[in-house]
Amino acid sequence: MRILAIQNIGCEPLGTLEDILASGGARIEYRHPYRGEPLPSRLDRWEAAILLGGPMAVHENRPPFIADEVGLAAAAIHDDMPLLGICLGSQIIAAAAGARVYAGTEREVGWSEVRLTKAAASDPVFSALPRQLPVFQLHGDSFDLPEGAVHLASSPVYDNQAFRLGTSAYGLQFHVEVNRELARTWTHEYGDYAAAAGVSRESLLAGLDSRCRALLPAVDAVGRWLLDRCKRN
Repeated sequence: MRILAIQNIGCEPLGTLEDILASGGARIEYRHPYRGEPLPSRLDRWEAAILLGGPMAVHENRPPFIADEVGLAAAAIHDDMPLLGICLGSQIIAAAAGARVYAGTEREVGWSEVRLTKAAASDPVFSALPRQLPVFQLHGDSFDLPEGAVHLASSPVYDNQAFRLGTSAYGLQFHVEVNRELARTWTHEYGDYAAAAGVSRESLLAGLDSRCRALLPAVDAVGRWLLDRCKRN
């Protein structure tokens, strides 16, 4: 199984999701478009793609490679290829599906929970997860739900936190792949961004081990779905 992971900034790799996918036999190939590495227009050489996070916007002042990612996501949706978007990646998938992506009214940063919708109870990824799902947030933009998408999660700040398109594409506005290393790195890299939202560096690092463990059921569910979907592709 070959999975393409598009990393949009150096500090946002796959985290614990990479461990799960590799242990399931997947071969992960990273592309780093922010370094000038080219992106394919279709997933001809891969069984799936993961679009990762980053501080850039989809809706304005975006680097040219974001348009390439939107095009790749649109092609993957058309071809019914397994596709996962995390944070910025979820906004890219929403844009590829024709939905509006826009600047939000406030930043959502740090450890929190999202509430799963009724539709999540029958979803292949979310059905076995708690209705109040622990996550890590790091964004200030949001999106409208794409036409035909299944709404899977919301938060008090932003209603559209997760969605599924058909059986092959998921968008997660939040992060579940965070481990100790990523949490410490993001606290350093995005500390000023968090502080502007009233979130201290200390709160981002408090109880780190238990908070990262709380994310494991969700990231495992996402990873197992992706592996299974690749095997059936």
